[in-house]
Amino acid sequence: MDRRAFLGGAFGFALTGGAIAGLRRDRGPVLRIGVMTNLTHAPLLAGLGSGRIAKAIAPVALETIAFRAGPRITEALVGGAIDVGTAGPAPIVIHHARHAARGDGFRVLAGCASGGASLIVAKDSGIRGFDDLRKKRVAVTQIGTTQDVALRTQLARSGLASTTAGGDVTVLALANATILDEMRRGELHAAWLAEPWATRLVRELSAVRLIDERSLWENGRFATALLVARKSKADDPLLERVTEALAEEVTRAQRDPATTREEAYTELRRHVGNPGKRSIFDEAWQLVDFTSDPVRASVEDFAKNAAALSLCPKGGAQGLFG
Repeated sequence: MDRRAFLGGAFGFALTGGAIAGLRRDRGPVLRIGVMTNLTHAPLLAGLGSGRIAKAIAPVALETIAFRAGPRITEALVGGAIDVGTAGPAPIVIHHARHAARGDGFRVLAGCASGGASLIVAKDSGIRGFDDLRKKRVAVTQIGTTQDVALRTQLARSGLASTTAGGDVTVLALANATILDEMRRGELHAAWLAEPWATRLVRELSAVRLIDERSLWENGRFATALLVARKSKADDPLLERVTEALAEEVTRAQRDPATTREEAYTELRRHVGNPGKRSIFDEAWQLVDFTSDPVRASVEDFAKNAAALSLCPKGGAQGLFG
């Protein structure tokens, strides 16, 4: 989570009349939206930065809370620190499976993005395939992210495993900026990352895109960003307005990508300070398909893969779509 995140004790909860908006002591009702600082969340970033989503939920105020990894979003939803947010499918199914049995869970409200993740290897690593990852150091941004599940699933299919699972591939959870620095210093051999960070490694370090994850999925389509809320709150009219507003932002990203790129990049800079060169951001854009389709089949596959890795109980996607 970045420096603008959690406002903690400033909130209570207003549950009367079915409303989910929290109460800020200084200005009344507020809806808290969590967003990840990745290009794959560009439509939401653009809508937040431009003020269009705030306008869509007015007169309720909007609070934007930025996170660096999907599990932070889902943990914040479970803890009530945010009301709605975008995250990748793996943390969504993992936390949904863990909490659905307690009478609540998550509901996927809409899709946001497909694609935009890759396995990047250092230029002098000697890695040309998965077999070459033995005894190597590979990074993801957090255990339980969509890229973490993708990495561990592919390791298992290649007869490999992380050191924590009895294998000989060291899987590290590091912040994106730390991954960039450690690969630059030669201390990291590979990383499975979302955009624009994957392309940053390629352009800034002359690293190699070993696998564009789209090549692993049917028709190259798999969910990387989904709008999600707690199931008990998912039917609230305020969240319906957020869902509609995000759908409009996705359509804008498809029809007028230049505007969305500009707005998303500007908002990203507000949250992380240095999102990399604009030219890299624009290049990485070509690896992402923005869509309101949640690509349900891929979400269900992530649930099966997460369960196979013992990250959550079986049936992680059950009830997730209503």
